[in-house]
Amino acid sequence: MRRIRYFSLFAMLLCSIAMLGQDFNPANPAEPGVAPRKLTLKASPAAGGTVYGAGRYVPETTVGLRVSAASGYVFEKWTDEKGNTVSSAASFNFKKGDGDETLIAHFKFVFNPSSPSEPQDPSTILYYRLTLAAEKGGSVSGGGKYQVGKNVSVSASCETDYVFDYWSNSAGDTVSTSRTFTYKTTAANETLTAHFRFVFEPSSPSEPSDPILHHNITVSTEDGGTVSTSSKRLLEGKSATITATANTGYRFIGWYVSDTLYTSLPQFSYTMGKENIHFVALFEFNPYNPSEPQMPEKNKYAFYMMTVIGKPGDILDIPLYLTSLDTLCDMTFQLTFPLDLKPNIDEVYVNDKARGYNVSCSVVDDTCYVFSLIGGKIADGNTELLLFKVKVPDDYATGLSERTKINQVSVVEPDGERLTVSTRNGRIAIYKRGDTNGDNVVNVTDVMNLVTHVLKEETEVFIEEVSDMNDDETFNVTDAMGIVEVVLDE
Repeated sequence: MRRIRYFSLFAMLLCSIAMLGQDFNPANPAEPGVAPRKLTLKASPAAGGTVYGAGRYVPETTVGLRVSAASGYVFEKWTDEKGNTVSSAASFNFKKGDGDETLIAHFKFVFNPSSPSEPQDPSTILYYRLTLAAEKGGSVSGGGKYQVGKNVSVSASCETDYVFDYWSNSAGDTVSTSRTFTYKTTAANETLTAHFRFVFEPSSPSEPSDPILHHNITVSTEDGGTVSTSSKRLLEGKSATITATANTGYRFIGWYVSDTLYTSLPQFSYTMGKENIHFVALFEFNPYNPSEPQMPEKNKYAFYMMTVIGKPGDILDIPLYLTSLDTLCDMTFQLTFPLDLKPNIDEVYVNDKARGYNVSCSVVDDTCYVFSLIGGKIADGNTELLLFKVKVPDDYATGLSERTKINQVSVVEPDGERLTVSTRNGRIAIYKRGDTNGDNVVNVTDVMNLVTHVLKEETEVFIEEVSDMNDDETFNVTDAMGIVEVVLDE
């Protein structure tokens, strides 16, 4: 209802704007000595539609009246203030009487989701939580936030001496007896529980000489995808394949052991060491931009920055990434930021993988900084090395995209060899709040662009960072109303 009311007001505003500056000029000139009388038009309910033709007219003048029903409504009839039906036609000619008159256009709410012109069922726009739980004997993967009707892969992994039994929902009903299956989400939060049975099934006879040569591999994740291992228990020196698969709307970040990135490859071969090991897969919720920066194919090491989008007044997180195919020791590099988008050098965050380094910074000029990381080592993988905070001035010019540069990079390998590496510069782009299409103007086009994105999930240009008007990490009718309010305020 709130969406319809605001769009009606917005439509009326556009009509009013179009009429500004026009002089009153009735179709029929006033008769000498006969004053024009007021014709008032109303919509019932007010959100049901827009009425056209109100004004002041000389008695006996023929006035063309019409209505435009709002989305989700149909026109029923015109009545006078006493409830008498005047016309059942949406457009008709009305003869003005001698006095002031009021006509009421009546609308009826009719929701028809099969018609593209009707408002979309909100349940298909929102995201719902799918929670996975495991009883004793195993672990689960595949939970997360999903829209209604999405097919989500869920999987259960068994611990040693347990076998999978069945999946149940929050009502206690059995939904599947398969360890891995596809679940279709509903318009409600749901919890699926994996049940296991204890059965002593050693993978191989115990080694009488040294039973501790067998160790366990376990894999898990919290949200966003499924994980698996080809073997749960291995002899030292034997290998297993570890696999992570992202669900729709998520992207794989990496495999972690004790909060340290082990590899950014979704599938890899692990050779069993001298103790049990547990791998945790991390996925990122990113439904509108599932692509992930690719590891360089021809270069062993690469520093890179991405495009970061914000609006005036924001405090932006600007990460510097490192992709390496081998261990690195000391490193130095030069970063250049736009003049009015300077990082807070007193608030630079260092990734946990680089905690062993002594990090120092020297300022070259107002835009250039040289960083040195000395005395530590960083393992191979894809890492967010440093994170900078950049305050965007409230009066910063919008519609601009300025470059962040990486220069003069030097790294030292464990054998002491000093190398240069490849780099990829980033950008900081600043747009107006509500400028969904990036044309540096907030108007009705931005409203329709967001509505198109919500309904079809496909637009030519859609800037997420300035379109989430209420900062709830979803895009829906509330954000469209927020943009309407910005337009009305300007």
